[in-house]
Order: sequence, then structure tokens, then C-alpha cells
Amino acid sequence: MRSIDLKSVALAVLATVLVIGHFSDRGATAQAGRNTDSNPDMIAVTGDYGNGTSILWVIDTKDRQLAAYRSINGSSIELVGARKITWDLKLQGFRDRSPEGYSPAALEKQYLDWEAGRVRGSSPAGGAPEKAGEEKEK
Repeated sequence: MRSIDLKSVALAVLATVLVIGHFSDRGATAQAGRNTDSNPDMIAVTGDYGNGTSILWVIDTKDRQLAAYRSINGSSIELVGARKITWDLKLQGFRDRSPEGYSPAALEKQYLDWEAGRVRGSSPAGGAPEKAGEEKEK
């Protein structure tokens, strides 16, 4: 198994942020997701934070790690924050403001009821075909 050379990753991140900072519009409004790139192990997303500040989010999809870097006018690079996101991705909800009946638990119950045949009609997702073995009402 090939290991990741952290110096090479840091240099690549620095170069990316500097290039983005150099070529970004100086007067542009804040805009996320201006550029993205990925490989099987990493995802990188860039955006303008405003006032000549660029941001780079790097996601390690294998280790489920997230890091955010900031560059001001392409002249510096600063690690803004980093965290392991394994447990974040296991949450069913966090600060979820979904309407009543649309929480993950409520949707799961609706689906399980439909799957068990306790509810007739289309699937909870709406518009999906009838369950296998059921005829559509005419």
C-alpha cells in the first residue's frame, strides 16, 4: 500500500491556493464551489470568501477527514480548521429544520410501513412505481 507524502500534499495545497488567489477576481462577491477536483481518495473544493480571500476545502474520503485552508490575495496560506468527520456522517440529523413528518426517523418509519405492506399506493418517495406484485389501481 502506498503511503501519502504529507510534504507533497502540503505543497500541492499551497500551490493550489496560491494559483487560485492569483487568478481569482479581486472584486467578486462571495461564491462557494468555484472549482472542484477529486481522485479516488480526495476531494478539493475552492471558493471565494470575499475581500480577496480564497478558501480550499480538502476532504480525505478514505480517512473521512476534512481540512479548510484560507489564502488572502494569494500571499499566504492558513489552516482554518480540520476535523475527522466519521461521526458527523453517521448523524441522522443535526439542526434539522425539516417540516413535521420529514425527520429521518419519520421517513424511515413511513418507508418500513410501506415496505411491510401496511400502506398501499406509491412509495414514500412519491411517484415511484407500486411495490412488486401489486397492481396499480385504475
